[in-house]
Amino acid sequence: MSDINVRRAQAADLDAVVPAFAAATADEVVNVWIAAAGPVPVDAYTSYLTESMRKHLRDDEVWIAERDGRIEGLSVWMQVASTERFHAEVEDIAAMAETMALPMLGRAESVMRLIAGAHPEKFPHLYLFSIAVVPEHRGAGAGGAMLKARLASAEQEGMPVYLEASTEDSARLYRRHGFEAIGERLRLPEEGPTLIPMWRN
Repeated sequence: MSDINVRRAQAADLDAVVPAFAAATADEVVNVWIAAAGPVPVDAYTSYLTESMRKHLRDDEVWIAERDGRIEGLSVWMQVASTERFHAEVEDIAAMAETMALPMLGRAESVMRLIAGAHPEKFPHLYLFSIAVVPEHRGAGAGGAMLKARLASAEQEGMPVYLEASTEDSARLYRRHGFEAIGERLRLPEEGPTLIPMWRN
């Protein structure tokens, strides 16, 4: 088996990143809870995901772990200097929920509102918004390789890092990489999952 290559994705990677991200995050517990609100038209979801990833590639950092030219894992990192962006995204999702008959948008709004309200105001910091591995490649080191690579850069920059772990298993992984739980756990409504805020200096 060849080595994993970790690199920052570019705009030209969009067509490869979107389906890989969709596959990697399909069974993530928060996404499953959001999707359980009701059926989502495939075309609408693909369009939303494509535009969302296009913005991340432009405005944030999308790091990928690939082997033999195939994407095995993806992560989205944000440089955070204030919480204004998160509150603006809450309002954007709320507006979409009012105009589109998609029950999932109500739950997506709940997630973003909870995240925005609890986000630590210690600026600047790096925020690990999302990290996921394509199911058939899990356990082969892609997630750890992405964490190790970007956290090493954060250390060189003197940048603390924040994230919300969505399971106890993922929280254990993050602890091994120097994160500690902070503050109160974030409990989503309607029997949703509990998020564990974590910080790494």
